[in-house]
Amino acid sequence: MKIEAPASDLEEDLRRPDRYPPPEPTSVSLETTHLSWVFLTDTDAWKVKRPVDFGFADYSTLERRRHFCEEEVRLNRRLAPGVYLGVWPVRRDSRGFSLTGAGDVVDYAVRMRRLPRERSAEGLLEEGRLMPEHLDLLARTLSDFYERAGTLEQFGGADPLGRSLKENADQVESFVGDLIGIDEFRGLRDWHGAFLRRNRDRLDARVADGRIREGHGDLRLEHVYFMEDRARVIDCIDFNERFRYLDAASDAAFLAMELEHRRRPDLAGRFLGQFAAALNDFDFYPLLDFYLSTKAWVRAKVACFVAADPTTPPAKRDRKRLEARSLFTLATAFTRPPVRGPRLVAFGGPVASGKSTLADGLSRALGYPVVSSDSTRKFLAGVDPLAGGGPDLYAFDVTERVYDEILRRAERVLESGRSAILDATFGRRLHREKLRGLSRKTGAPLLFVETRCDPETARDRLRKRSLGPSVSDAREGFLERSLRDFEPARELPPEESMVADTEAAPARVLPGILDRIL
Repeated sequence: MKIEAPASDLEEDLRRPDRYPPPEPTSVSLETTHLSWVFLTDTDAWKVKRPVDFGFADYSTLERRRHFCEEEVRLNRRLAPGVYLGVWPVRRDSRGFSLTGAGDVVDYAVRMRRLPRERSAEGLLEEGRLMPEHLDLLARTLSDFYERAGTLEQFGGADPLGRSLKENADQVESFVGDLIGIDEFRGLRDWHGAFLRRNRDRLDARVADGRIREGHGDLRLEHVYFMEDRARVIDCIDFNERFRYLDAASDAAFLAMELEHRRRPDLAGRFLGQFAAALNDFDFYPLLDFYLSTKAWVRAKVACFVAADPTTPPAKRDRKRLEARSLFTLATAFTRPPVRGPRLVAFGGPVASGKSTLADGLSRALGYPVVSSDSTRKFLAGVDPLAGGGPDLYAFDVTERVYDEILRRAERVLESGRSAILDATFGRRLHREKLRGLSRKTGAPLLFVETRCDPETARDRLRKRSLGPSVSDAREGFLERSLRDFEPARELPPEESMVADTEAAPARVLPGILDRIL
């Protein structure tokens, strides 16, 4: 690891408003990271890469800094359109360093539109205003992004991950005994290695399934902004494609880890569940604790670097030392089984009986992921269209495959030690018996919530549904058949079932369900 002495003249000169193109800013402030100097004006952020070489990030030459400035703009325009304005030459003349005027080009800066911190996920979280709706929007945004992103198999699978683990351990070793204890260091290193060996086939299967994408690589709360009903994400990894090409679920785990670190496991769980549903990918759940732990390790490592940098101000150095210790502790926590085992909660009932509304409300309250028959049905029909004039989403063979798939997805979630919510009709005793079988197989206690309402209420809901977009394809014509064919869940014992009357508002119904779960 090589850290150059600070370019004090550059830092001093670029704090002067007259060194910027018109309109001249009223003030300039400086923020320093382990990789960059960021000069903040009234409307813009100007990022100059520090001449450092950490091994994994090398900005030691002018040509490399120019190249990675261009890469930063190109890559970040994918998730932050309109924010990255271009690469600007830093010049030096008799006045010193400047972003305007004449002189030799001695460095380069990325020019960005400055975004209001209060609209960042971090700012919203600090003010208590980060809501599930924000994370749902982000999950959809990322789903579209990963679907379009390129793939590069060489960075996925067990062997590349093993090399990254060794690199992380080597880079942290010098901080053992100071910012991480020797037992904690060895415990984390050994658990990561053992997990990798046990799950080699599963990790390699992620490569075969096309899950390794050119992602973001540093999906942190401070990098996510919610503006104009859109989610924008800045500051992706530009300096090393090995950190950018990764399992999309590992990318998402970075943000979930930060939410866990901020003591919001409910929001972390909600985000991951919405992400899994948007990508139709629940198979990452058994790998999730590994991804979360390694992300916490990486953030702790970066905090160690900043704390060790001789140019870091004392107050920031102290904060980073505390941050490193707490993140190593969090990384260890992900390696341990949960104190409380997972629960399996299933909402079933006729069409428009309110099961999806209650399932979503419970997910918002507890952060449990929802496995929905509607999204699963569309996915299966889309990847395996039926013969004829188009898929019949409610054909018998499709329905049976839907129930098999939602139970399989739920099993992946339960395998990770997390609870799952299922949202499907479960109108046949056969399907509920399979549900009970999953409960027995995984050891997750079952609560089946049978939703009921007056048929006219259901008709009104379906009429309203027909007027706008809806996740469900069920319309008014399905109601009579659904009511006729639904078999009440009389076979389930009282400890595994309850009835929810959805004529009442969800806010009045959910507390009774929560009482049965918590």
